[in-house]
Amino acid sequence: MRMNQILDALSVWTTTRAAGITSYLFLFLSTIAGISMGSRLIKNKAKATVLTIHQSAGWFGFLFGMMHGAVLLFDQYVGYSVSGLLIPFTAESHPVLTGMGTLSFYMCFIVILSSDMMKKLGKKAWKMTHMLAFPGYFLALLHGLLIGSDSSYPWAQAMYGATGIIVAGLTVYRVWTAKKDKRDAPKSGRVTYPQGKPIILEPSDYKVR
Repeated sequence: MRMNQILDALSVWTTTRAAGITSYLFLFLSTIAGISMGSRLIKNKAKATVLTIHQSAGWFGFLFGMMHGAVLLFDQYVGYSVSGLLIPFTAESHPVLTGMGTLSFYMCFIVILSSDMMKKLGKKAWKMTHMLAFPGYFLALLHGLLIGSDSSYPWAQAMYGATGIIVAGLTVYRVWTAKKDKRDAPKSGRVTYPQGKPIILEPSDYKVR
């Protein structure tokens, strides 16, 4: 009986670990695809493919995250409850780190839901809601790195480190290129002569003759 309990625990723990890592990797793929779409890295012809990857990976990350939490309910050693998993920072074991995972899960869900309701929300509200993808991803990274039972292994540390650096690097690159494009964009209503002396055209100057 004792051996059966150990085997059951190993099965539950192995499943939730595998689901958690898979969820994180899909979330990473969705995040870098989303960041790349708004940068110069992706050409127009490839944007449709990258959008499909972004949306599909987001859904798979969400579903594996759901599995990751659901399987923990069958763990007989730590003893997670439904409320402890659904209400952030209320778990009996590692409440802060577990709460990070819960918040990341909710943020992922909100981002996916907002994408399906983009027309109803409007572009501005959708864009603001979609920004939750960034804290959602980094909360998932911290959750996996600090509470994951595989985080003591070099391969896991390398995975979390490399993926985190890639996302941070792409984010900085996108912000930099966006600011550069805005700075280099021509000013509306401004005409510059070769001598470099601009003439500002007022609205009253645009007359139909």
